[in-house]
Amino acid sequence: MVAQSWHRMLPVLGLFWAFGLAACVSDGAFDVDVSSASVGGAEHEDLGFTSEGQLERASPVGDERARRAEADRLVRELWTVAGERGVPGEAWVFEYQAHGGALTLLSFRRTAVGRGTGASGDWKGFSQALTRSLSTLVGTKSRRLRFTLEREPERWRFDLEMVSGRVAEQARTVPESLPGVSEPLLSDALGVARQLLPVPGVPREGRVRQQARLHFEGMRLLQESEPGVFEVQEGLGRRSVPASGDPRMPWVQALLPFGNAVGRRTVEVELEGRHVRGDAGAQWRVVAAKLLEPPAPPEAMEDIAKEYRAMHEDILRHWRQEVRDDARLAGAWSFEQLAYWYVGGFIARGTLGMFEAVAPTVVAVLGRGGAKAAQWFRTVLIRTPPGEREALQRIWMKAEAEGVAALGVGEKAKLQSLLRDMEQRLRTPLQSKYEKDKLREWARQEYFDVLQPQLARTLGSELVATYPVHHLVPLEYAHLFPLRNINVSGNLVGMSREVHTSINSVWTLVRRSPRSISANEVDEVARITRKHFGQWFHVVYDPSKSAAALSSAHKAALRDVEVMLGL
Repeated sequence: MVAQSWHRMLPVLGLFWAFGLAACVSDGAFDVDVSSASVGGAEHEDLGFTSEGQLERASPVGDERARRAEADRLVRELWTVAGERGVPGEAWVFEYQAHGGALTLLSFRRTAVGRGTGASGDWKGFSQALTRSLSTLVGTKSRRLRFTLEREPERWRFDLEMVSGRVAEQARTVPESLPGVSEPLLSDALGVARQLLPVPGVPREGRVRQQARLHFEGMRLLQESEPGVFEVQEGLGRRSVPASGDPRMPWVQALLPFGNAVGRRTVEVELEGRHVRGDAGAQWRVVAAKLLEPPAPPEAMEDIAKEYRAMHEDILRHWRQEVRDDARLAGAWSFEQLAYWYVGGFIARGTLGMFEAVAPTVVAVLGRGGAKAAQWFRTVLIRTPPGEREALQRIWMKAEAEGVAALGVGEKAKLQSLLRDMEQRLRTPLQSKYEKDKLREWARQEYFDVLQPQLARTLGSELVATYPVHHLVPLEYAHLFPLRNINVSGNLVGMSREVHTSINSVWTLVRRSPRSISANEVDEVARITRKHFGQWFHVVYDPSKSAAALSSAHKAALRDVEVMLGL
């Protein structure tokens, strides 16, 4: 599959927040971008993202059984909100986002008030009429669906239409057989309902309306509800009628379907309390609810916003399936995918402040956002021991699924400890062969797939395998530049073996120096090599034309370095 280029701008995600775009922190000359780099090329041994912003996966997800389960769940939601207690003359409109067979509830509203009680609800007739061929009609294309329900004296009449509209940011994209309501979400909903109810009582033979805004994060409903307008719409006098049954349950049942959406989101609801002459108590019901969609991200940011959202959705999917501490989950994502996830998540959830004292460099880079921040953090992750990566992933998955507030004191302390260790490791020379080999592998992929695809085609499949990709500032000095990404485009140059051998001999001279070399001196040596050998960067070397010039350049570079080091 086609992986997206690291050189696109990582948005400050329209899904969760709106910050201005800023350049990555830089502490030196080679932190530059190549805006004209071609986009394309696959990460041959490392999963990334498709051209549509979805996750590349080792195996497919979302089969026909899952799509049927999505359709069955939709019918159950319509029944719970409207069908079970609907009366003749009542009408409702529900809107869903369909994407890849996944169905996400966006809104519903009662559009006509019924009268009387009519026949009791018939689940069998309701479900059979609605589910017949529903999964086939919905399909897998991305579109919005509008269901119109009208209650006749003995049955419900249905209508389904496709409507225009951009893909909702909160919509899921992978169909799944969602489990039943989780205990935490049910507890959240009951807690919020307890805050908002009881509102002032319903007048006899009257009706009242209560509005509110509720906030979801991942799979949890936050306890930060915003009560809105309360008004008496009709009624006789001041005498109020008590609620019939538990008034919280209609509220809870109407809210739970919004727990299946993605990301941080706000749901605006309208609750009605109504008393009908002859009834002992008032009936409460949610008569409208809708997801408040955030503004669309700028066009240049749309693709990366999808990539972050895809990671977040994948986490929620695993969490719902209770694949949390399973060893197979730790290796399910690539370093690229994880880097996008962490950079987006730390900023979106406003958690960088809790790490600033223990990891100022990490916070300084990630706080700027952007593709370069994600690329930089990928190199940090590869330097993090597997056990620490798994611990970070496990804790942050919980934060994504249930919110940072769900983390315990020990988990927050562990997060700080993990980031502190990352900070210290930035200033320690690369140790393991695996780290160095992986950084070199990524450098080659970046160089030939993104920066110089034409050169790769010119060299051909056999020669390109032997064509060195050189770090102007070598990997062994990465710790002197903690703010830099050692694999940034400006630090990668391709050259023939002959040129690479000459440059390596210059750095061998540096290594033999009796004193430690400073960051400024490393930069200066890189400048010297660029000055003398730059004409052979990014080209096919012809020894018949350049051997003598290369020999002269080699001697001149050695002489300049000797002078600089005082040798």
